[in-house]
Amino acid sequence: MNSLIYLAYGLPDLINEGIYSILSYQRLARRDLAQILIYTDQPTEFQQVLGTPANIQYPPISAGQWQAWRGSRVYLLKIEVLKHAAEHYPGNLLFVDTDTIWQQDPEPIFHALGGGQRYMHVCEGVMAEGDYLSQKIYRRLRGHQWQINGRTFTLDATTRLYNSGVLGFPSHDASLLDGIRELAEQLYATYNKHIMEQLAFSMQFQTDRTLAEAAPYVLHYWNLKEIRPVLTQLVHRYAPQGLDVLYAQLSRVNISELHAQELAYRGLAGWQRTLLKLQGRRWRLPHIDV
Repeated sequence: MNSLIYLAYGLPDLINEGIYSILSYQRLARRDLAQILIYTDQPTEFQQVLGTPANIQYPPISAGQWQAWRGSRVYLLKIEVLKHAAEHYPGNLLFVDTDTIWQQDPEPIFHALGGGQRYMHVCEGVMAEGDYLSQKIYRRLRGHQWQINGRTFTLDATTRLYNSGVLGFPSHDASLLDGIRELAEQLYATYNKHIMEQLAFSMQFQTDRTLAEAAPYVLHYWNLKEIRPVLTQLVHRYAPQGLDVLYAQLSRVNISELHAQELAYRGLAGWQRTLLKLQGRRWRLPHIDV
């Protein structure tokens, strides 16, 4: 069994991101490739747009269970969802954040998962040579050791950081999830930075094999939180006209190009960004007619 998994809890804007991602997937993949599992506290909002096709399921989770899963950190929710999916929907699990757009048919990913391959979205490089934050974390944490389930984890000059917007693994690897949670907690306790969850996944998933990248198949526009109100307006306006019209209107926003533009600005040297800000030319989301 192949399962494509989404998590949309709390924020209404996550629903509309998820709707766009699912529509992009449905235009590339055959209907019987995978069941779509949407973990959400607002299933009706999805159903009003997507209808009730047999291949989309909403695992029933009580309000109390949501709160228990969430705990003190948001990332814990993702881990608990993955544990639930592995137990109740065993097979090949492919989790994607809602702020994603499918660009290629993911059938090869599911085939590789069946052979034991693990996936994350994209490699962000060796931390010792990465961006400013990665290098800062590397300098702070190198030499530390963390004991998880009898295994010693260290951060060294070869540690690669992967983006956790996509997580793919066969369900028999779910035994790693408790260790990932524990490692993440220890990493946060050592140095409280927001990327510790993806670092924990990266370190655990690479312990005994090479990770594969899902990036050629799916775009993860994690840097465009400003686009959420636009997507929400488009869904509200065009969903009543049908899914084909809605998908066309969402696609004309060209999130891929906006994602690349913002990343290019983010990648400038600090003095260059400061100069652009002083000139009133810092990158901003352009006006989008909805």
